[in-house]
Amino acid sequence: MARAAAVTGSAMILEAAAARLMLRADEASVYVLGRPIGWVCGLRSRLGLPCPTCGITRSVVLSLHGELGRAWQLAPAGPVVVFGLLAFAAALLVLAGAEWLGARKWGAAARSGLRRGALIYAGAATLVWIGGWVESLAAALHNH
Repeated sequence: MARAAAVTGSAMILEAAAARLMLRADEASVYVLGRPIGWVCGLRSRLGLPCPTCGITRSVVLSLHGELGRAWQLAPAGPVVVFGLLAFAAALLVLAGAEWLGARKWGAAARSGLRRGALIYAGAATLVWIGGWVESLAAALHNH
């Protein structure tokens, strides 16, 4: 278990670092190595209404660059996703370290806490995601 937790936690942190190095974003687009990704939301382009995932990629990239205010305004789920993934990765590394150091009893309690924390986080993140989408949908409907 310790090896899997250490590998998974390390991989998550390395992936976030790689994404931060390769990706940039503004309110209009995401850029990979300086080139814009030409993705367009079908629902927004056809109906002028945001889909449930509109802005999340840009928000995640802005969050990875520390621009949490801009990210939150674009899609509140972005900073929540980044914080959750980094916290989960750190928890996995702490769990692996505890198991390697022989703190088996502490490791069992940490695994149980990690499971409960992940469920609580998933519920809260879902509420933030849906709440952010409902807010942007209401604003789009108001402007129509």
